[in-house]
Amino acid sequence: ERLLKNNKISQTKRETISRHENMNCHTYTFKIQENSLNNQQKEFLKMIFIEQKWLKNYILNWCEQDKENKLTKFDTKITKITHKDKDMNDIEVELKYLSAQSKQCLVSRMYSNIKTLHVLKSKGLQKCGKLKYSKEEKVIDLKQYGTSHKIISKNRFKISGCKKPFKVNGMNQFINIPNIEYANARLLNRADGYYVQLVCYIPKENKIKNEKINKVIGIDFGCSTSFTTSEGEKINVSIQESERLKCLQKKFARQVKGSKNWYKTLELIKKEYQKQTNRKDDISNKIVHKFSQYKTVVIQDEQLKNWSKNHHGKAIQHSVLGRVKSKLKTKENVVILSKTVPTTKLCTNCGVYHDELKVWDRTFKCECGVEMDRDIHASKNMVWFYENNVGVERINIKRVEMEALVLGVIRNSKNQLVSMKHETYSL
Repeated sequence: ERLLKNNKISQTKRETISRHENMNCHTYTFKIQENSLNNQQKEFLKMIFIEQKWLKNYILNWCEQDKENKLTKFDTKITKITHKDKDMNDIEVELKYLSAQSKQCLVSRMYSNIKTLHVLKSKGLQKCGKLKYSKEEKVIDLKQYGTSHKIISKNRFKISGCKKPFKVNGMNQFINIPNIEYANARLLNRADGYYVQLVCYIPKENKIKNEKINKVIGIDFGCSTSFTTSEGEKINVSIQESERLKCLQKKFARQVKGSKNWYKTLELIKKEYQKQTNRKDDISNKIVHKFSQYKTVVIQDEQLKNWSKNHHGKAIQHSVLGRVKSKLKTKENVVILSKTVPTTKLCTNCGVYHDELKVWDRTFKCECGVEMDRDIHASKNMVWFYENNVGVERINIKRVEMEALVLGVIRNSKNQLVSMKHETYSL
């Protein structure tokens, strides 16, 4: 009976995977209404994250006590553990709110983190490290839809372990999609409240296909002007810290570390930073949606980390360059040029490099007669490199090779113009 049950589970899993391969995967986030929670729900949301912190620290301590204790041998059915109080005394507690599936997900996540550390160390990308004890947990994995979590109605969401379903906001963005399938979810504890991230699979025929603008557009990233397009449009985004955040930081610096008021101010600061993050996400999504309407978008693989080192840290911090770049990389109609492609200092009209061009020079001038804004010239060069297939596929190109490729394209284009003139004269 056990083997038959396992075979049935594996067969159902294979069918689900094959069905999901022909569907689009989306992740939707919606918020739990805190003003509609009763005392039992508040206690559940508070204690489930605390119990996961206790369990994670208990597992790390259990592995350190004996070398034979391996993470894969840990019994996830355990219900009683010990943890340290503020006086560093061992206290035995019972796990009442954390489900067995959430325990399994925690162990598998810890195991995955250890494997990642091992791979990074073996490749020389990181020094030897280990998992550390947690002060707080922010994510609870809900593995199986229908068991660990379930949608009750258009604004009710059920989590196993809590009798009453939670009232939520934001499910209207996907609840009316036909033939949608729900998968795993995550319960998030953010500074401004509790959220749920739900993975959904939507049939491809339900996807709305928007008509693209039949143009190739180049986008230049910068510090003085955040985004400059090849059509001459400039978009500048700078989200500074609010005055309330500055006042809270001054107040936080004067308070005694570890006091109750110190922790209260710390929570208020986290909320302000979360608001700032939400504003950045909203603006970056709107910018990415605007650029994605074009048939082809050409960007360069800018090294933003190096920009922050070269006295541009504040400009990078207050901008949304990294968010927009990471989101554009996931789009199918985006072409990424290598960082070695000379989009700024090269004149594509005559093929001359202008190494004398400095960062503070905002106008590009060439002896052949080309004179325009520096950022617009760079974005137009991106389109030129894409249309002439120069440096698009290769990652590292030496300067000698690039000069030969550019001069060859310019020479061919001039020969084509001459031949077209002779044809018109003959006619």
